[in-house]
Amino acid sequence: MADVLTVIAKVRAPKGKGDALAALLKEQVAAVRKAGAGLPGVPPHRSTKDPDLFIFYEQYKDDRRVRSPPQGSAPRGVPRAREKEGLVAGPPEVEIYRSLTE
Repeated sequence: MADVLTVIAKVRAPKGKGDALAALLKEQVAAVRKAGAGLPGVPPHRSTKDPDLFIFYEQYKDDRRVRSPPQGSAPRGVPRAREKEGLVAGPPEVEIYRSLTE
């Protein structure tokens, strides 16, 4: 789809806490699915090269629907991770991309 916006957020766990963050994110996805609330966007992904690095992304066909978080705001699920055992190292990196072709 041409002209689709993709919002990507990178989140880093403190060194060695990637497994704990992954477990928490899996719990959160399962809870959302069980509640029947649907899962907006795409479930979190973990880097195959860096076990402490995760990404989240969402796609939008309409610019007005983009909840473009300001740089440093957290994707869904990350606030709990920050509060629980310090599982997030610093603010997420958020970028927005526009597709060029269909």
